[in-house]
Amino acid sequence: MLTAVKRNTKKANTKGRRLTPAIGLSLIALLNYSAFTFAAQRVVVSEAQIQVDDQSQRTQQAALKKALRQVFIKMSGSTHVLDNAGVRAALSSPQSLLRSYRFAYENGQTYYVAEFDQAKLNEILQREMLPLWGDRRPETIVWLVEETENETRSILDESVNTELQLALKKTAKERGVPISLPLMDLTDNVNISTYDVWGRFVEPLRQASVRYNIDNIIGARVYPNDPSAIPDLPENVVPSGTVESLDDVLSKEGQDTMSEMGADATVTGDSAEGEAQSEVNGDDTESNGNVSNSEQAFDAALNNRDDSAVPFTMNEFADYAKRADEGKYALDWVFVGGGKVSYGSIYGDSPQALGKQLIDAYSNYLSSLYAVVGIEVSEREVITVSIANIGSINSYASATDYLNSLSVIESATLVEQSGTVATYSLTLVGTVDDLLNSIQLEGRLRSVTDAYGQTVKGHSFYWSN
Repeated sequence: MLTAVKRNTKKANTKGRRLTPAIGLSLIALLNYSAFTFAAQRVVVSEAQIQVDDQSQRTQQAALKKALRQVFIKMSGSTHVLDNAGVRAALSSPQSLLRSYRFAYENGQTYYVAEFDQAKLNEILQREMLPLWGDRRPETIVWLVEETENETRSILDESVNTELQLALKKTAKERGVPISLPLMDLTDNVNISTYDVWGRFVEPLRQASVRYNIDNIIGARVYPNDPSAIPDLPENVVPSGTVESLDDVLSKEGQDTMSEMGADATVTGDSAEGEAQSEVNGDDTESNGNVSNSEQAFDAALNNRDDSAVPFTMNEFADYAKRADEGKYALDWVFVGGGKVSYGSIYGDSPQALGKQLIDAYSNYLSSLYAVVGIEVSEREVITVSIANIGSINSYASATDYLNSLSVIESATLVEQSGTVATYSLTLVGTVDDLLNSIQLEGRLRSVTDAYGQTVKGHSFYWSN
């Protein structure tokens, strides 16, 4: 595989800044730092690979432009970036942004691999006030059951290269979104069943995902969208566009389980999967309405990165929902992450097309949360943060490199060192919320809390070496 993990650091701004007193941290606060973080991976955002038929000069020129388009989308997290005049101008002369290229060979295919100047691309996106998504991306595990024409069902896993699996991974790689499929070894087969994934049951999905140490979970089912037949779906048909808190969903599932136990209802195998087929049409009807109404929600999420943003129920799915009767296949999904659970459905002409649509929309959603929209230089905020556990040259160098590698930070400068507490002045190209979102993706910096578990005021953090 050509995707790699690479460190990206920026030079620290060495201009002097006014010294400010370090924020005092009590011993209790030092020992009570927040452990709320997400599993994240660093991806190469400035590189793209394009499949080619030959190595001629004409082919290379066409592939170079395609690669730059792919990198702009990967770095911004949105296809809308290609509509910008500044980006279009850059696409007209991609050679000026190219750092290196090579040819790679995989599974009998030839690929043109281009690496671009990330600093110049960052400058373009910031100058045009476009979203800039750093190289730290949250990891996601995808549990997906595919039903074939002969009504057999199986969970996609890492070991079997189906067309749907390849479409998921190819799109995820192009968009810079780290996804994993389950191993489906003995442990997974004990922890979760095909029916659990097919039913999009949240608790089994969460429990089976614990071993992978991944917080974001997608559960989905793909099946032929035959208008002459009603698919065999579980009773828990949830209207598309529904968003609930995780606690509420788990409580409902727990109550349902207790009710079944009280009624001495034993649900096993295919007999359970054949119940309550008549609710499906209601789900499709809801899908059309909710998806259409989500255009403004998606635009607001992209511009403001509101935590209430709903994954997938966004404007590009409006067209898919309108073609519900024409699409040959349907995909129903559930997303679990950030303490919320969201549901939805999409339609397409093949399982591969649905896999691509799913990852494209999910990438747009993540970008709406983590990408930083540039701020005018004169309006950029300068804040002071205190970081505990900086007690050596190595920890100071690592913390400084880490801060300067975050896309939301223009510069990070040490202004005071008191014991093991280092005080930095940070110039932000985004908002403080953008900074906190970026920090949450890894466990390197953790917010300090008091003895009651409340976050200490004043941007105080604990450095994990």
